[in-house]
Amino acid sequence: MDKYRGLIMDTFINPIIYKYEHVEINGVMRTGLYFQDVHGRDWYETLRYWKGAVATDESHIVVACEKDVSFMGMIEGRSVYEVDPENIPENVIGNYTFKDGVFTDIRPDAIELAEQKRKELLEEAKIAMAPLQDASDLGIETDEERELLNEWKKYRVSLNRITVSDAAKIVWPEPPATR
Repeated sequence: MDKYRGLIMDTFINPIIYKYEHVEINGVMRTGLYFQDVHGRDWYETLRYWKGAVATDESHIVVACEKDVSFMGMIEGRSVYEVDPENIPENVIGNYTFKDGVFTDIRPDAIELAEQKRKELLEEAKIAMAPLQDASDLGIETDEERELLNEWKKYRVSLNRITVSDAAKIVWPEPPATR
């Protein structure tokens, strides 16, 4: 991730609207909004010198990215950072934070996702098995229920034997067909 370190070239922090301007463009009235940062710099003057930029929300999550800054929309309170377009990660919006010049990937990794999926499937198995196990414990299960309970138990064992550390190679077992 060192590729994405120390990337801030300039900043436009906590912008506010300081001027409205009504202009007619092709017979249509438009309102121009002018923003300035905490240092009193105008956004339109500042962006002329920038090559690329990312904007973040209050949690530093990247919410906008433009390799051509002239397309960057401005919103009050949303800080914008000049970044060399070559250093902006792919799929950066919503997947990275940007703080102190460092992009940090915040997407859950494959192992985390596999572990979560296994937990969800185990919970589904537990719910499906409960009435079958109750019938078995009471000695009132049918042959079909006994067979289905054994299928669910095998399924649960298969889930527990999955090695989530090799998430890309997981072949998830199919749950027993409910009857």
